[in-house]
Amino acid sequence: MYKLAKKITLFIILLGFFIFPTHILATTEDNFNPHNLISDEEMQNWQSMERADIQAFLVDKNSFLANYKTKDKEGITRTASDIIARAAREHQINPKYLLVKLQKEQSLITAKNPTEKQLNGATGYGISDGCGWTCTTYLNNIGFGKQIDAAAGIIRWYYENMSKEIWIKRPNISYIIDNQLIIPKNKATAFLYTYTPHIQGNKNFWKLWNDWFSQVYPDGSLLKAQTSANIYLIQDGKKRNIKNMSVLLSRFDIKMVIEVSDSELANYPDGIELNFPNYSILRQNSQYYLVDFDTIRPFENANTVKTLGYHPDEILDVNESDLAGYIIGQKITVDTTNFVGKLLRVKENNNLYYLKDNTLFPITDPDIAKVNFPNLIEEKINLKELTNYKIGELVKLKDGSIFGIENDNKIYVVENGKKRHIFDEQVFNAYGFKWTNIVWIDQLTGINIPTGQPLYLPSRMITKEINTLTKSDTTKINLTPEEESVYINNGFVTDINTYLVADYETEEILTGKNIDEIRPMASFTKVMTGYLLFKKGINIEGKNTYQADRHQSVYHNFRIVEGEQIYNKDLLNSMLVSSINTPAKMLVNYVEPDEKLFIKEMNKQAIDWGLNKTKFTDVSGYDLGNVTTAREYLKIFKNVSKNIDMKKYLGTKYYDYNEIKDLDNKPRHYDYNSNELMNKDGLPFNIITSKTGYLNEAGACLAMIIERKSDNKKFIIITMGNPDYKNRFAEPERLSLWTMEKL
Repeated sequence: MYKLAKKITLFIILLGFFIFPTHILATTEDNFNPHNLISDEEMQNWQSMERADIQAFLVDKNSFLANYKTKDKEGITRTASDIIARAAREHQINPKYLLVKLQKEQSLITAKNPTEKQLNGATGYGISDGCGWTCTTYLNNIGFGKQIDAAAGIIRWYYENMSKEIWIKRPNISYIIDNQLIIPKNKATAFLYTYTPHIQGNKNFWKLWNDWFSQVYPDGSLLKAQTSANIYLIQDGKKRNIKNMSVLLSRFDIKMVIEVSDSELANYPDGIELNFPNYSILRQNSQYYLVDFDTIRPFENANTVKTLGYHPDEILDVNESDLAGYIIGQKITVDTTNFVGKLLRVKENNNLYYLKDNTLFPITDPDIAKVNFPNLIEEKINLKELTNYKIGELVKLKDGSIFGIENDNKIYVVENGKKRHIFDEQVFNAYGFKWTNIVWIDQLTGINIPTGQPLYLPSRMITKEINTLTKSDTTKINLTPEEESVYINNGFVTDINTYLVADYETEEILTGKNIDEIRPMASFTKVMTGYLLFKKGINIEGKNTYQADRHQSVYHNFRIVEGEQIYNKDLLNSMLVSSINTPAKMLVNYVEPDEKLFIKEMNKQAIDWGLNKTKFTDVSGYDLGNVTTAREYLKIFKNVSKNIDMKKYLGTKYYDYNEIKDLDNKPRHYDYNSNELMNKDGLPFNIITSKTGYLNEAGACLAMIIERKSDNKKFIIITMGNPDYKNRFAEPERLSLWTMEKL
């Protein structure tokens, strides 16, 4: 597939190192309709953003909240993005609504150093005109976590109780608000006026919503209306008409054009027309310019134009308005060399560069050169000639490029120099992307492209089927499109994204699916953490005292209070059997105060085992930077399970222990193994070791070493990316039973 994609891929012809400026789609007051602020579909599209999307949004905005951790409604310390994602999911309210609310009420998205008061009243819930910040409702919901939950929860409550409570505003009823007649056209608009009974406040909401979330197609997209021949470039959130075919062909690959509805194009304000082919010579009065994509480069004088070999017939006379929207670029003199660019290949080391204006821009993957410079033929250059030029930045894929990373299988689109993961095949097809336009780049190049927000379906593209999802439906994860899946000895059919069955003794992979796809590890991480703890000689009888500021992890879920003491051997049960995060930090800090050094040793161990696709970024697995493949995790899990201490803990079905020092009158801790199959009777196999893992982005994960009862043959089974969390052990059990029968 990779080779085929590479052969048939062509891309938009833009400079690879050019990055469009970040844009927030502008709205105008003329578009404001106070009767229709937001649709019910948008308000209830709770799947519009996952936790990772929310975090990426906060990072993109350079928000204080990107690094903010606080207690949620239950008193558990979590990241702001996690709190928002959980509230949205629980109440089935769009997380975008909550982000806009945070900005509208307390400017918390853009505030650099928000006050405690701003954070405590994050969404303005309970703060009314009558009593302000002293309202009882507010005081009962003070704090960021409670405010977020309340803001989402009250909207859901409005939907469920509108018919029961007359004071809740409803659609198609006339209201006088700020001396103006308002007739809400839908429930969501009515509820916004119920929450904030002022036009200006809701106008602010509307503007923020449209500024942040109305753009659908990424910058760099080429769109064509169904009813006209016009083609537009989406740039800075605006649609720029491409004047004619000459302009189009000089700058872009026509295969990248996406046909959309007239109504979709109407969502983008008009930008300045693209009216000249690339590298056109323009003359305004006595000043000459070279069109260089979105810049116009002034020639020093008319003689320079003549000296460089341009014919008078090539020169286009223009006026000042024709030059609107262009950036004035670097001046061209008679001494300027390579101002239209060359593609150079070094004879001695085969390195590839783009040369322009005496600067060499390195190209790490030849497929980027095919995309960015399809009309350039490589020229050979000697290594010693490189000293004649400056070295510039790496050539990057341009906005609008569709690409995949080899051995990853995920597909991305580039916007503002960042890679946006296209969530799944449905999203890919809904946007009108073409599989033949995918270019495959190497892993190093792909890793060096910063990560932006994943690309999901906006509500105006969502089908009725998606809109009818209920709270009980499985949350989507990042699945590999089936046509891109790679099977080994395909015999077991499953919706699980990645699985592997291997012979324990030989490590021969007997069957599998996407075993080399790099995926988040989730709590699979704890297996390496535990192994290294024993390798470093942890004293399992040692006493470990809980300190919240040092030990409390993301997804805390561990009933413990400041100053309580627990034996390390018991913390190991909580970490490896129950898969709780905080015990991992407590144990690691016991043997190594500098957690970063411990993580470095985890990565070194992976390298020592010959694993080049596995990476650890924290000790419990909550961070998405913990990644591996099924093939590499096979090696990890077997090696770790050979350790006698790890084998004992990973094979534990149930534990029960008391704290050494109890301060909350709740000393007892007990739990069954997080793998439900460990305690299931009647299976034709025994489970020797097991480890679970779960993040929304990783799906449900399960690793097991099982032994067939009939002949004592052992197998290693690994599943990753199981989309059905509610029934997350059903498919691994089915795979295991299939293995017992077929292998």
